[in-house]
Amino acid sequence: MKGMLRRFFAVLFGFFMVSLPLFAHHGNSAYDMSKTTSYKATVTKFEYSNPHTQVWFDVTDDKGNVEHWVAETTNPGMLNRVGWTRDTLKPGDQVTLIANPNKVGARVVFLEKVVFSDGKELTTAKAF
Repeated sequence: MKGMLRRFFAVLFGFFMVSLPLFAHHGNSAYDMSKTTSYKATVTKFEYSNPHTQVWFDVTDDKGNVEHWVAETTNPGMLNRVGWTRDTLKPGDQVTLIANPNKVGARVVFLEKVVFSDGKELTTAKAF
């Protein structure tokens, strides 16, 4: 019985050693953190949930075409520390988003700051 228990734990340990790297978090590796871009945006959705808060927004290009984008940032708990709430952004809000662009050009960015139409700013930088 003791030998079976040892084998069971050895197999279990081996399983975790192999599978835990699969759950690794890669954070903002998809973004060029050395560059920032700004977007005059209309918020379409704000999801204040774990593991990453996300802002869906529309941007109108020079030709009048609407592009749909997503900005992600850290979790709500960290954002709470720097003044964010689940009601910070609402669909229809006109804002300027400052973000790090995606390395491959996808319409997904990493949010650094929101500037509201009244000039108020909320950052995500101090949340980390």
